Amino acid sequence: MRELSVYLDTSGVVKRYVKERGTEVLDRVYSEAERGRVKVAFSIWNVGEALGVFDRYHKRGAISEEEFGSTLSNLTSETAKMLRLGVLRLLPITSKSLVESWELVLRHHIYAADALQVASAREAGCDLFLGADNTLLEVVEKENMSSINIETEPETVMKNLDSI
Repeated sequence: MRELSVYLDTSGVVKRYVKERGTEVLDRVYSEAERGRVKVAFSIWNVGEALGVFDRYHKRGAISEEEFGSTLSNLTSETAKMLRLGVLRLLPITSKSLVESWELVLRHHIYAADALQVASAREAGCDLFLGADNTLLEVVEKENMSSINIETEPETVMKNLDSI
């Protein structure tokens, strides 16, 4: 049986390390990845965006100094572990995905960062795009890729994971 290849948008990466609505979905995705049933993918760009989110949470006081440090440590150590296990594809920003992202910006009137995620997921050949931004997920669907909102449809993600 072929493993499921899942692209995580930045909100998915963040929800893995900061408890929010949808965190339980990411916990399950990562658990299935460690079992070899799911391959997780996200762009190196998502890491930078996630760091920015963590920094904003810290500056607003949503997470303490200690939580901020442990969040950064958890992200780096788990990413390294998953890379070693071969269950994470940390995607580079390629010229192909960058050029496609420009086309997506113009076609769908979205942010370049969101367009880059769509282009990266397509270039990686991911089966499923997980995120929490409805506008982004609508574009993913318009681009003929499957997507699920991890905040509003957690049971759909769980059913997909149960079926592999």
